[in-house]
Amino acid sequence: MSYTLFLSLTQLTNEVFPATESIKQLIQTIAHDVVRFRRNTQISYRLVDRARAACDEINALIRKVDEDEDWDSYDIYTEASDVLEELLLESAGTTSDEVTRWFGGDKDVEACIKSATSWEGNRQKLRGYLSSLHSKDSPIYKLFPGENTASEEEERGEAGKHDDASFLLEIYQRVRSHAFRERERARDIDGDVPKLIDSVNDRLADLHALAQGEMLSDNFAVVAIKTAMLVAGIMDISVDPQANKDRTHHLKLKDVWEGARRLLSYLCEETEGESAPPMEQYYDSFLSLLLTIPDAPLPASYIQLMKQAGRIRRPYHAQALALISLCRFLARHYENLSQEERTATKVEPFEEACDETLAALKAAVAAVATLRVFDVDAPENLRVTATIAAARTKIQNCFGHFGLGSNWDRYERIFQQAVEKDRSRSIQIGEILSARPSRGPSDTTSLVQVNVTVRDGDPTGNVIRIVPVGVERETRLRALRWHISKSLGPQDSARALRDSTFILADGNACRMHMSIEEITQAQSCDLTLILA
Repeated sequence: MSYTLFLSLTQLTNEVFPATESIKQLIQTIAHDVVRFRRNTQISYRLVDRARAACDEINALIRKVDEDEDWDSYDIYTEASDVLEELLLESAGTTSDEVTRWFGGDKDVEACIKSATSWEGNRQKLRGYLSSLHSKDSPIYKLFPGENTASEEEERGEAGKHDDASFLLEIYQRVRSHAFRERERARDIDGDVPKLIDSVNDRLADLHALAQGEMLSDNFAVVAIKTAMLVAGIMDISVDPQANKDRTHHLKLKDVWEGARRLLSYLCEETEGESAPPMEQYYDSFLSLLLTIPDAPLPASYIQLMKQAGRIRRPYHAQALALISLCRFLARHYENLSQEERTATKVEPFEEACDETLAALKAAVAAVATLRVFDVDAPENLRVTATIAAARTKIQNCFGHFGLGSNWDRYERIFQQAVEKDRSRSIQIGEILSARPSRGPSDTTSLVQVNVTVRDGDPTGNVIRIVPVGVERETRLRALRWHISKSLGPQDSARALRDSTFILADGNACRMHMSIEEITQAQSCDLTLILA
């Protein structure tokens, strides 16, 4: 019988008890996102696989308590199940965001930077979740006695390195064939710019080779990929007819591309772990070059606001996002002022508003440690409410200082909606998790039957295995490859994940980020997976 990729990641072998029903549903919800990922794939597959295995072990211990009246098993599973459920709740938010992410298509430099930051944040979160599931300090670790932690850690490292190298390769291939390069060659300008763009392309190829090395720091991979995303992003903006003309003109200047070449060259030359701080300094300098930051920059506390949001849950989360949204509106207004208007005096009220908002967010972060979730009427709520009110007052004053007072009533209504959202969201979450999620596949007749022949070396090489599998049409080839690798021996599995290619019946190769529906509209198809 052929199972879907979704089921291969989520199917539990032991009886599911009521105590783990929510965990099972969360695993299914997360897995439905993960099989559609176009980046951070192998780490995410392992995340779901580990969570499913932990859930299976918990169910086994529940059965053991029933049959053997074993208090040790009771202590292990009750502690582990709560930790696992909380981690999956956090993971679900990240996977629902990551499934929508790729790269490119941003409309301005700020959005490019935000996209790169979002990738970094999701990457860090997903790896953190997986590490937590393997941590010796976690109750979940007790579910797997005798596990070879060194081997598991090495495999996670290899998976992370593969994810980074694969994503960097996708960006490099986009840049290599980008229309911006040909347009710049045709422009009647100083020939240095096309040469610099060619050099940037060469350095990206070098970075991809380095990213597959053995002794590179995690910080190197992050800065390298964020830089590559920015390069691809500013190319997209430069050919966008709807982009700001002043901005696109700036992005075509020699200084910008010299800055990109300098940063990439530095990354290619300095790859040891101790060079991490300089890497960030070079990256930040490049951002400054792209943004042309004025003499009076945005307040330091403004940048800190976004870092607090992920640490705040109900009953303050929506209010925190509303405060941050107000500050971001003011930040955009300030950035749109003329350079002559962007003075220290002009930015001071905004700095006060950001400082007060940051204090309110930190109070909310501290409060959730003592509050019961969604407990909006607890005594601890009063102090946080007061700090949020103080922040709103400072923000309102800044609206007036910037001449935006007429807009305040609209934003005040948005904030009140956030207050109500904090109160009502718990009900919505309960409704979603009270029954089996509808996101899991239920009709096997809608699946595409894919017969995969795994061959050694080339399309005429020895057949290693033939694997039939039923998949949803929106499943990515990366997910299909993951499933195939699980059915192979250790060495062939590693080869499949490290360096393999899908070939159609007509001999054409497929890109790994393609979905099944991009390949065929039929109910079945044949593919060949070539192991290099």
